Amino acid sequence: MHRPLHAAGYYLNPKLHYGADFKADFEVKRGLYDCLERMIGDVKEISKIDAQLEDCKTRARFFGSPIAMADLGTKTPAQWWESYGDEHPELQQFAIRVLSLTCSSSGCERNW
Repeated sequence: MHRPLHAAGYYLNPKLHYGADFKADFEVKRGLYDCLERMIGDVKEISKIDAQLEDCKTRARFFGSPIAMADLGTKTPAQWWESYGDEHPELQQFAIRVLSLTCSSSGCERNW
């Protein structure tokens, strides 16, 4: 992970997060929280998101439902959050915002 945004994208991508080889080490967690601070800024809002992350980590509520688990391979990460993150609106909004960003600079490079 070279940037906080990469770490946040890795952490919030449900296909990776719920995979057998997912590992949220210090670098990933630090990047996630750095990204939260930069993109959200408000400590109270970050605290809400942090509390909501607990359900995500433990597959609680709708996150762990059979349909949500089945759709890990069929929906994009942003679509998955749109479908299954409704009980966690602040986390859902942050996840969709992070996961909807492009991963390539090729569009910018074409302009040069």
